[in-house]
Amino acid sequence: MASDVMKKLFILFLLIPILNVKGEVRENYLTDVKMFINDTLTSKLTDNNYSTYITLNKEEVIKITSEEEFNYVYIIYYRDSMTGTLTYNTNKLNVGRNSFLHECLKLDNKTTVAELSYEEDVRIKEIFLFDTTLPSWVQTWEVPYQEADIVLFSTHSDDEHLFFAGLIPTMIANDKKIQVVYLTQHNDNPQRLDEQLNGLWAVGMRNYPVLGVIPDAYSTSLNGAINNLTNQGFSSDDVTNFIYDIIKRFKPKVVVGHDEAGEYGHGQHMLNTYALKNALNLLREEEKPYKVYLHLYQENPIIMNYDIPLEYYNGLTAFAVSKLGYAEHKSQHYTWFTDWLLGKNAEYTLATDIKTYSPLEYGLYYSKVGYENKDGDMFYNIPEEIKDNEDNNQNADNLRDTPIITDDDKEKNYNYLYYIAAGTIFLIVIVVIILKVKKKH
Repeated sequence: MASDVMKKLFILFLLIPILNVKGEVRENYLTDVKMFINDTLTSKLTDNNYSTYITLNKEEVIKITSEEEFNYVYIIYYRDSMTGTLTYNTNKLNVGRNSFLHECLKLDNKTTVAELSYEEDVRIKEIFLFDTTLPSWVQTWEVPYQEADIVLFSTHSDDEHLFFAGLIPTMIANDKKIQVVYLTQHNDNPQRLDEQLNGLWAVGMRNYPVLGVIPDAYSTSLNGAINNLTNQGFSSDDVTNFIYDIIKRFKPKVVVGHDEAGEYGHGQHMLNTYALKNALNLLREEEKPYKVYLHLYQENPIIMNYDIPLEYYNGLTAFAVSKLGYAEHKSQHYTWFTDWLLGKNAEYTLATDIKTYSPLEYGLYYSKVGYENKDGDMFYNIPEEIKDNEDNNQNADNLRDTPIITDDDKEKNYNYLYYIAAGTIFLIVIVVIILKVKKKH
């Protein structure tokens, strides 16, 4: 009897992560759709399941048929996109030219039949079809910026919503071109690649990120991270050169990096900032950004404010928007990061509620324009910014016209917090039941 009870409780325990998360909801796509590979019907491309995929050889063709006309084709790749062609009616459309993992193709005219082929073997998780209206979860990415106002060097997929929580929404709401650059890649876990894009899309990013170059590997020191690099066929110089090239490519006015101590002591966070500092030493003076801020840096401190309602996000704060981004990182919700960001019972409503590794605290590590800071403004005293403000009278009224976060998105945020709290309570109840069962037997 006791063993049966324990089995049932174990199954319920496995369901807790499902109760705890509320991320991307995929709906409003055409469902009366069939797809064939060389005349053989496949369901894996239409099962709305990112954990299944097909491998398409370069000599094979996917035939897409729909009872309703479609105007958009949305392709979710497994790990890498490839170049190919979508043929429909009398048209041919290039596919995979921008290497987007989530690729939305707009057709010149509607059709009910199309054929998809590639120049190399490719793995695809899902293909969605839409008529003339795209739901908000469909990602219509633009290429990375040619030049950016600010570059954020995030080490892992989700750091941008955790230790840098609030930064991306704040910059977007203030009409800054923020380019996200990841150090690590998660090719060993394609789910995290999907979550990476879903999270960025949820907070309003529309320009594709620069994806990482080295495998994710945990260490508790800088030396440990460098040793991992060596074992993986890389060197610290490779990381330095990567960051050096990024700064030369995007010519940012401001650069933001991790805590030198790796926030909670993650060696790859340390490595990211170590390489950033090395890259600064290699850059010519005219190539360097005006300012480089490091998270939790003690000198020349600046405190950001992420608890102000933002018109651009329909009244949500930057902190609340970043929580929407983290909600998409479902595979990480079991970690301590969730409690750190949301509170143990999802009670955190303000960024100031976070006391350790506060996402609000930065220090000015390098500057061309002096080390005087103004809280909440990383662009303070930058010459072009001063001129732009004078010429364009940029202020809160100079935001984009249409809020990027809808009322439905706000409701999703509140529901997410509810599910976290409910899941925590559910876990406590299960523990109590287990203790009672043990006591009886």
